[in-house]
Amino acid sequence: MPTMKALTIASPGATPQIASDIPIPMPGPGQILVKTSYVAINPVDTTMSTYGAMVQSWPFTPGCDAAGTIVALGPDALSAWGTAWVEGERVFGCTRLGAQGYAAWAEYFLFDAALCFHVPSNFDMAQAASTGVGLLTASLGAFAGLGVDILDAEDMPEKDARGEWALVFGGAGSVGQFAMQVLSVAGFSVVATSSSKSFELLESLGAVETIDYKLPASDIVERVRSITNGKLNYAFDAVSVNDELLSSTFAALAPMTEGVRRFTTTNDWDPHPEVADTLVKPIQLGPIGQPDAVELNDNLKAMIPIMYKLLEKGVIKPSEYAVEGESIEDILKAWEVQKSGARGGRKVVVKIIEE
Repeated sequence: MPTMKALTIASPGATPQIASDIPIPMPGPGQILVKTSYVAINPVDTTMSTYGAMVQSWPFTPGCDAAGTIVALGPDALSAWGTAWVEGERVFGCTRLGAQGYAAWAEYFLFDAALCFHVPSNFDMAQAASTGVGLLTASLGAFAGLGVDILDAEDMPEKDARGEWALVFGGAGSVGQFAMQVLSVAGFSVVATSSSKSFELLESLGAVETIDYKLPASDIVERVRSITNGKLNYAFDAVSVNDELLSSTFAALAPMTEGVRRFTTTNDWDPHPEVADTLVKPIQLGPIGQPDAVELNDNLKAMIPIMYKLLEKGVIKPSEYAVEGESIEDILKAWEVQKSGARGGRKVVVKIIEE
C-alpha cells in the first residue's frame, strides 16, 4: 500500500510526531483525493489535539484548512456546482474534522467533493489555503446565523443599501475579516472592533467605523450607540468571547432598536445569555461533511458557488497570511508561531509540496 508523510498525535495532549508510513487514503463515493500544496493552522487544531474534541480515533492527524491538486476521484465525485471534478484541478476549503483520511497536515488528504471550492484564477495556493475555514465560518454566521438572505453574485446590493448597521467583534482575525466583507457586500454598514493598529486593514475590507477593543466595555457600548444612532439588530462575534459585551450593547440600545435582534458567534460550546427580543445562533462548522449534518452540508453547498464567484471577481479578498515553512516537519514550528499570536491577524500557512 502506498504511504505518505504526516504529522500524527498518539493521544490527547501527546507530543506531535512526524511519521513516514501513513497509508495514503483512497477516495470513496463522493470523495476526492488531494495532493497537498499548502496548509493553514487554526485554533481548532490545538483544541482537537489537546482535548480530543471531534476526534473520531487515535492516532490523529490535525489540519482542516488546505489547498491542493486533485489526484484521484471516487465514484460520484460531484462539486457544489453539480459538475464532475477532474484530476489536476486545484481545490481548497475545509475538510471533515477529526475523520481519518481527511486530515490535511499530510502529503495527501480527502475532501468531500461537494464541499470544496475551485481555486480562483486570481488566487495563489497560499491564499486559497488561508481562506476556506474563515470564509465558510463567516458565511454560515451571516446567512444561517444572522438570517441574512444568501447573495446573488450577479445582482449585488449597493453599498450600505440596507440602511442598517452590523457589528463585528474581532474584525482583524481571519473569520472577522471575511465576516466584515460578507456583511458589507450584503448591504450592511459595518462597525468592527480590533486593535487600533488594524483599523486601516478593517477599513480596506469594508468597515465603515472601527472601535478599539481595548477600550472599557462601557466606552465600547457608547461608541456603538453613537455610531449606529442607537439602532442595531445584527451582531457577529468572530472571536467567541463577547457574550457579556453583546448583552450590554443590545440592552443599552434596546430603547431605539425595533424588531428582533440577531447574534451569531463562533462560540458553540458555552451557554449564551438570554437577551430580550434576541435570537442567538452559534456557528457550527465542526460537523462539516458528516452524513448526519444534512442542514449544514446543504447550506454549505448553496453558499460555495456564490462565495467562489465573489472571490473570483475580487469582491471578497483573501485574508493576509504568513508562510512559516516548506515541509510537513515545518508545521511543528509554524504551529507554535500560530499559538503565540506573533503574526497577529495573519493566517499562518505552511507550504508542503511544490505546485
